[in-house]
Amino acid sequence: MGSFRASENHAPQDKITSALTKLAPYAIDVPLVRLGPEDDGGYLLPDDLDGIAALFSPGVSDTVGFDHEIARRGIDCFLMDASVEEPDHLLPNMQFQKTFLGARDADPFVTLPSWIKASVPNDGDLILQMDIEGAEYDVLPHVSAATLDRFRIILLEIHDLHKMWQADWLARFGKILNQLNANHLLCHIHANNTAPYFSLAGHTIPDVLELTYIRKDRVSADGSIADVPHPLDRPNCTKTAHFPTPKIWEMQN
Repeated sequence: MGSFRASENHAPQDKITSALTKLAPYAIDVPLVRLGPEDDGGYLLPDDLDGIAALFSPGVSDTVGFDHEIARRGIDCFLMDASVEEPDHLLPNMQFQKTFLGARDADPFVTLPSWIKASVPNDGDLILQMDIEGAEYDVLPHVSAATLDRFRIILLEIHDLHKMWQADWLARFGKILNQLNANHLLCHIHANNTAPYFSLAGHTIPDVLELTYIRKDRVSADGSIADVPHPLDRPNCTKTAHFPTPKIWEMQN
């Protein structure tokens, strides 16, 4: 576990605390299920997959077990990543595109709206599973609310939390969380232990978090905080130390 020393252009502690309160997961009336491997690449999501038209999965690794499980449920899967070759053993309803998800359409980048339009032009709810190694802070600000609302479920890995002392980074971070919280509800949070943890104001903070959102019209919530960790949570990696996901939204000054 490392530590982080603030720079001259650091964000004040109250701004950091305010941003972290937006990472509080809320209990919902739909149970969570785990799809994918027992380690890295497995995700918890609400058991509300009936009627989903397609999964969009930018950021592909050697493990596509989650995508396979979605495909086996009869949901079309669209995978995208220019940094890897097409994975082996894709199912007939899985398509791979060797491009990057980007903020604008300029080879080798494609925007999320363009990708959706080319793949699923008709109406229908979607799933987004995004793990693009920090590029989420460039991509998501350029995605409209109408596009985000197509996604019934959003699985998002956020990176570089050690930068939250930087005022400009924290502003982008907070903007994305506000954008997601507008019409979606955070219902699960999990620390990814493949990345190091760091110390912030006496608290142990993960550098990478996995977030699960559900569109608000699909669930009821009474405002209570969901249990963390969830019984279905698993360490992403067994080769490094694992800390239970901290309740960082409760962090005080």
